[in-house]
Formats: sequence, structure tokens, C-alpha cells
Amino acid sequence: MSRRPSLRARLAAAGLDAERAEADLERADLLVEGDIDEELLRRLSEAASPSDALACVTNLAVDHPQLARDVLADVEWLTRVIAVAGASRPLGDLLARHADATRALETLDHVEVAPIARAVAAAVRRTDDPGEQSAGIATIRRAATADIAARDLTGVTPVEGVASELSNLAEGVLTGAIEGVHAQVVGSNSPSARIGVIGMGKLGGQELNYVSDVDVMFVHEVVEGASEDEASREVRQTLTTVLELLNTSTTMGRAYEVDPTLRPEGRSGALSRTIPAFVAYWERWAKTWEFQALLKARPVAGDRSLGARFLAAAEPFVWPERLEPDVVAEIRAMKSRIESKPEVVRDGDRQIKLGPGGIRDVEFAVQLLQLVHGRGDRSLRCTGTLETLDALAANGYVDEEDAAHFADAYRLLRTVEHRLQLAHERRTHTVPEDPDDQEWIARAVGYQPSGEETARVALLRDLRRTQAQVRELHAKLFYRPLLERYASTPAAAAEVSVPHEVTAMGEAAAQERLEVLGFRDGRAALRDVRALTGGISRRARTVRAVLPAVLQVLQDTPDPDAGMAAFRSLIESQSDNGELLAYLRDHPDSAQLLGRVLGTSPVAGELLAGQPQGIEWLRDASLRDRPRDRDELVRMALSRMHWQDTTAALRRLKRLELLRLVLRDLSGGATIGGVGEELTALAEACLVGALTAELQAQADRLGVDGPDALGVRIAIIGMGKLGGRELQYASDLDVLFVHEAAAGVDDASASRIALDVAANVMRSLSAITAEGTAFDVDADLRPEGKSGPLSRSLASYRTYWERWAEPWEHQALLRVRAVAGDGDLGTRFVEAAHEHAYPPDGDDEAAAQRMAAMRQMKARLEKERIPRRIDAERHLKLGPGGLSDVEWTVQLLQQRHGVTRHVLRTPSTMAALDALQDAELLEHRDAAWMRDGYRFLTRVRNHLYLLRQRDTDVVPSSPRTVEVLARSLGYSRGGWQDFEEEWRRHTRHVRQVCEREFYGIDPTIRRGGW
Repeated sequence: MSRRPSLRARLAAAGLDAERAEADLERADLLVEGDIDEELLRRLSEAASPSDALACVTNLAVDHPQLARDVLADVEWLTRVIAVAGASRPLGDLLARHADATRALETLDHVEVAPIARAVAAAVRRTDDPGEQSAGIATIRRAATADIAARDLTGVTPVEGVASELSNLAEGVLTGAIEGVHAQVVGSNSPSARIGVIGMGKLGGQELNYVSDVDVMFVHEVVEGASEDEASREVRQTLTTVLELLNTSTTMGRAYEVDPTLRPEGRSGALSRTIPAFVAYWERWAKTWEFQALLKARPVAGDRSLGARFLAAAEPFVWPERLEPDVVAEIRAMKSRIESKPEVVRDGDRQIKLGPGGIRDVEFAVQLLQLVHGRGDRSLRCTGTLETLDALAANGYVDEEDAAHFADAYRLLRTVEHRLQLAHERRTHTVPEDPDDQEWIARAVGYQPSGEETARVALLRDLRRTQAQVRELHAKLFYRPLLERYASTPAAAAEVSVPHEVTAMGEAAAQERLEVLGFRDGRAALRDVRALTGGISRRARTVRAVLPAVLQVLQDTPDPDAGMAAFRSLIESQSDNGELLAYLRDHPDSAQLLGRVLGTSPVAGELLAGQPQGIEWLRDASLRDRPRDRDELVRMALSRMHWQDTTAALRRLKRLELLRLVLRDLSGGATIGGVGEELTALAEACLVGALTAELQAQADRLGVDGPDALGVRIAIIGMGKLGGRELQYASDLDVLFVHEAAAGVDDASASRIALDVAANVMRSLSAITAEGTAFDVDADLRPEGKSGPLSRSLASYRTYWERWAEPWEHQALLRVRAVAGDGDLGTRFVEAAHEHAYPPDGDDEAAAQRMAAMRQMKARLEKERIPRRIDAERHLKLGPGGLSDVEWTVQLLQQRHGVTRHVLRTPSTMAALDALQDAELLEHRDAAWMRDGYRFLTRVRNHLYLLRQRDTDVVPSSPRTVEVLARSLGYSRGGWQDFEEEWRRHTRHVRQVCEREFYGIDPTIRRGGW
């Protein structure tokens, strides 16, 4: 009785259900004098699932007692059986039920193609019954799989060897099946066709998983003297039968899920083609991904010489003389689409194949470098990932240390993938969420609990570290050889020539790598790299550490070349100050942000290089990402007046805050409406600062005690986009100046001071200097335009509006807002302006005349202000469906209804649209079209400014420039046509609303368009 508690305790310590395990051992007669064999217990405790392993051993002992005794007498044999049964319940069941499968684990024979092929061919010939043939093949496959798993799980065969043997197994099965079935189809006749099987994907790369699709393509040729019709019938019958035999489910499972859909035209295409038919397809219709898939193509069965000729015919298509950047872009886009699938995003790091830092990242990086350099270097034309990585390192295309780390990461990820699939013989790439399942997978990989730490904790830690390493190595793998090339070459000398022997990767290969990855001018990019990384200075060493991350981001930006040049200018502008580089080295996120910004906007690069203090926006995200309100910006503007010249102070404030806003905008931290509001707040702060400084200067000049003693009140009124708080990067500041004499001060004196102040305010902000201007201030909307006085009294404005103002001038008053100066005067000005902007209801004829005048003015503006050389449809502001269509339509409706509906009295176009929709004066769909179109066109205009396009009102006609614009807006590479389609859709919608609401065109007569 004393032994039973001790036995149960030891069984429990080994990870077993002690009571159940003891009963199973007794049933199988595996207890000797009531105790378990110590070696058996120790091996069970090491299994991934001790209970599954014990179930296999006990069932084997019950059904095959002598075989079980033989296994238990051989420690190594026992170890293999327990390892397989503990890691895979289906294979454990196989071993327990089929003695032959268990006997196969007695030795360590590797799985070879020829013996498997002979066994499969014999299984096909043995019977005419398809079900028996399928079961026979499946039995061979599963027994061999258990054999491979035994050596895998006991550490005898490394992961790449396991993948190779699994591929050999599939290759043998295909070879034997093709041979046996083809012979049955032909019978006593001579074959009419030769058939070749081309392995694709993991089979072609000899990287098969335990549960993988077996991707294949079939090629055939007609035997001399045979008819094409007979050959086609023979091939079709043979291949159809082979696929049915291998894909059929039996009591032993199915042999393989053989997938021939990588063939031309997929499932709708012919199952097999001749080589000339393949070539004709490749020449005319094949997609980029189809050529990429051929990187792993390898003859695996059937007529091998035919397969070799197939590969020779494919070679010019897989390895063209020039690899276009668009090809690489398409491959990258396809990878991104796969990774953005909901199930991949949902599983995140647990998805070890497609998740970040997963298997696909390794394979993609290796294949991309293979595509770039394999055209000129045949040694890189391998089908396996690790084999290709070794070749890339051996030939200097990647750093050997990086390659070794990448290979180690790949091995761990593939090992975990193998164990996941062994568990239930199901195709999966996702680490389970359940802790118990995670513990099982960790033990299957080889981890054991240690102290208080479970096996799963150790595995997950290593897995996360590996995935992070893969993500980090991506940049190094691509770019470190380029940088190390110049590590010992002084930068000045490198500008002249670069010795070819510095690295195995020559100048041409380095240049081509950059061009294929997205740089248009690889030579210029290399020149910048040399200038920054050449030599042994501290700065050069730090740049070499930072540049991989920056380059990796740059390659995906709209203009990598401009970004690289801007990065060089920025670093060189820092002189010997290494703080920025050191920060970027230690903060990869900031380095990536910098690369993204520089490759998107030349303006941002110039702002960064010209303002050392602006670097703080990169360092401190809390400063960069928090929008400043008007009051804070006003305080900043006024504080600068104490120690700087007004013009310099405001210009520098504007440039510094503009940089901060651009960084926020390009990093996705600001909406298009937010950009407009922040630019408006900045503009108002500069106007307040300039006005305050000038009033004080006037007081000093006149010798009075401060601005309040000048005897005049002045307000600045914002018009247009400034009034509506909807400024764009390229916007002027449309303003009016209004003044009022203090009690006891004559109007002439007040007017003279006000005119001086207004002129100096405009000069302070608009003065052109070496660093540009703060803002272009435009007061041309004032009465009498440029010939009228810069500032007037409120009474003078009223008189002008009542007697002489044109209808368009009343319309302009819809968007007035006090932005600086005397608040009470500004408020009274806006109230007076609204009396004329929203005329009281009159007769229908007067209203019709106002509408007619607005329509005539709009038509005249479009005719006169769109240059003849410009296609009107590409004009963002005045073209059909442009910004003015939105603004003028909204303003007409405001004038028509704003007299009685004060909610419409807003200077903001967007707010007015919302109010018109709420008041049911504009249909929901129409308001949405106008709103979306206005935002889209505003964003396009802003990005044209950020790209330093000369005319921000016009969509460029050059496809290349439109491509850069489109990518800056978030479209994928090659997405300029998608951009144009969306732009035209927005303008079409806006124009439809404009024609109906502004021009009064009946949509039943003239349907959308112009």
C-alpha cells in the first residue's frame, strides 16, 4: 500500500493524471511489482504531452505486446516513439494502431525520394480500386511523416533538414503516383506524351511543412509521332487521376492536398501546357506575382529533363535584363495586402507566418534581394530561403552577421510552425491563446519549466525577441552592405571614386539595389550615402547606425531621392553637433518619422535644416503632437518682441510653428480641418504681434505714454479663408483694417496714424528676406481695392457699402471675422458688415439680379484667372467642381436664407454646410458631396505646397509628379490613376450640386458633368 502514493506522486510530477495513468499502466501490464520503469517515466515527463505519449505506449502494449516490449527495451527507439506521440495526437494514434509505422522508428534512415517513389508506384499498381490506392499512398506518407517527426523531435535533424525531408517525401509520392498512374493510363500502348511536374512554393524551395499544400504546375510535350489530341487526352486523364488519388480522404487521412492553381489562368486554365504555350502566356498575360512564384520553381517528378527545359524557358521572364521598380512595388503591395487581412491583424504577433517579424518577412526580404541581384549573379538563383541567404552573404550582398541572425530567427519560427502543425495535423500558423496549449507547444519545441518559470513563458519571450529582431534586421539586411562599403573610405575621396574591392558588392549592384527599392537615381543616392558614411569620424559611425532605418522608410515614401538629399542637408547643417544623430540612433521611431517626413515633403526638409531648434519637435512627441491654441501662440509672439526685431521674430515663429504643424500633419496627427484651424491661429498670433509692436512703435515715435494714448483704436478683420478659419499652407492673409478716433481726437490725425500702422503691419509680415516671409498679407479686398486707403473708419465703410459696393463685395462680407486689435470695434464692424452681406428680403426681381450678378462674377473669374495654358478641369480652385464651386454655392445659399436664419451666419464654409443640411436647405447627399469634395481638394492643395509645387492650384499633368502627389496622399506605389479617379469623382459630385443649387440647371436636362 505504501508504493501506490509514491507512484502516484511521481506520475503527477511527470505531468500525468496520476489515477488515470496508473490504471492505464495496469491495463497494459506495464507495472512491475506495482511500479513504473524509471526510464519510461523520465521519457514521458519530457514529452510535450505526457498523457498523449502514455496513451500511445499503453495502447501499443495492449494491441502489440511484443512490439511494445521491443520498444521499451531500446531507449532511443522509446524516446522517438514518445516524442512523436507526445507532440502529435494523430501520429500517436498511427503508431499505436499500425505496427509498421512504429517499426519504422527503430532506425534513423532518412527519407529519400527513390524508395518512396517505388513504394507509391507499387501501391498504385497493386489494385485498380482508387480508394485502396489512395489509402495505400496515404499510409506510406503518414508513416514516413512519423519517421521524420521522430528525428525532428529528438533533435537529430535540424529544421532545414526536416523541411528538406518533408519535401523529399512529397517529391517521392508525386514521382511514384505519376509513374504508376501514367503506366495504367497508357496500358500496353506507347506513351503519347511526356509529363513533368514542377514544384512551386515550399515544395520547390524544399521547405515543406508537415501540413502544407503541395503547390505544383504540370508541363507536357507530345512524343514524336503521336497526335496532339491523343497526348492531351492522356495527360489530362493521368493528371486528373493523380490529383484525385492524392487529394482523396481515406481512413488514413489524405496523402496530400495537391494544389495546381498557380498555373496560368488558375483554376480556369488548362491543367497542363506545353512549354511554347507557357511562353506565350508569360509574354502576354502573366502578372508580376506569377514570375515571382517561379523563383521557387523546381522539377520534382515525371520527366526531369522536360522540367529542366521548362525552367530554361522561364529564365528570361524570372530574371529580366532590367528589373523595373514598379515590379518590386507591386510585390511589396501584394505582401501588404496579405498582411492587412483581418485575421492577420487580429492575431498580431501570434501569427508567426504573416504577422510582423514573421516567416513571410524573412522570405520576402531574401526574395527581394534575390530578384535585385540574381539577374547578374547566377549563384543567387536558389529556391530555398536559407540557401539563398547563405549565397547572398557569401557574395557580399548582405552582411554575414545579419544573415546569421536572420537565419537563426527563421529556424526558430519554422520550428514553432512545424510543432503547431504536428499537434493535430492541421494547417495553422498561429500560436494559441490558451496558456495550457501554449505550454504544450513550448514543450514540443524543446522548452522545459525552470524553477518558477513555465516553458511557455520562455518560448513566448524568445519568440517576441525573435520577431522584433526580424523587423529590425530588415533594414540592416538591405542597407548595411551599402553603408559598410564606405566605412573606411574618407568621404571627400569617396565623392571622386570608390574602390571596387571594398566589398564584394560592386558599385553597379549597390546602385541597382537602391533603384529597384524605389530610388530613381541610384548614383545620386549612393553619392549622398558616401558623403555621410565615408571615413572613420564619430559622425560617420553614427550615421551608419541610423541610416538603415531611415533608408528603409525612405524607400516607401513619395520621393526617396529628395528625401535622401534632404537627410544629407539636415545632417550637414548640424555641423559637428551629434545630438540629433545620437537621438535618432537611440530612438528608431523618430528616425522612421524623419525618413517619412523628408521623403514626403521638401518643405519639411528645408524647415528642419534651417531651424536647429526645430529638431526638438522630433525629440519630444509631447511638444510636437499637442496643438497650440491661439492664446498660447499670441503669448509666444508677444514674448519674442522683447528681444527680436518684429519682422525676424514673427518670421521665425511662423517657420518654427509651421514645421511643428507639418510634422504633425505628415505623421497623421492632424486632420485637414485641424491644419486649417492651427494655421489660422498662427496667422492671428502673428497679426496680433505685428499690430501690438507697431502700436508701441508709433507711441514711441510720437512720444506718448503707450498705445492707449495714440487716440485711435484699430482692428484687423479677417476675410476669406482667414475669416473662415480654413487657411491652407499656401494661403495669403486677406485682411481689412478699420480704425476709430478716440474722443477729442480729430479724424485726420487718427486716420494718419492708422494708415502708418496698417502699412507697417503689412510690411512686418510680408517683408521678403533671405528666410522668406512670415505671411503674405493682402488688403486688396478693401473698398476701391489697391487705390483705396489701407484703413478706414467704420462710418466710411458703411457709406461705401451703402452707395458704391459691388454685389461681390457684399458677398465677400459673408466671411468677415475680427482677428486682431480692438475687440469692440471688430465686433461692431462684423455686425455692420452682416447688414450688407445678408440683405433683407426684397422683391423677387432684386433677388434674381443678385443671383445673376454672382453667376456672372464667378464665370468671369473662371475665364480670366485660369491661365490659357492650364486645363481648366485640373484647376483645384476655379475649375469645374473645384473649391470655388463649393464656396460660391454655400455663399449664395447663405445670402438667400441668412436673413431669417441666423444659424447660417458663419464665415466657415464647413460650418455653413452643416447648418444648411441641418436646416434642410441642402440635401444630406449633396452636403456630404460638397463637404467631402472640399476636404479632399484642400488636402490636395496642401500637399502640392508640401511638395514645393510652384502652382498649388493646379493638379500637375506629368504622370510622375502626379504619382509623387498621390503617394504623399497615401495611395500605394503606382496609384496615381486611383488618385485621379477619386479626384474626378469628387469634382464631378461637387459640380452636380453647384449646377443645381448655384446655376439652377435642371438635372433632368443636364446630368452631372460639364
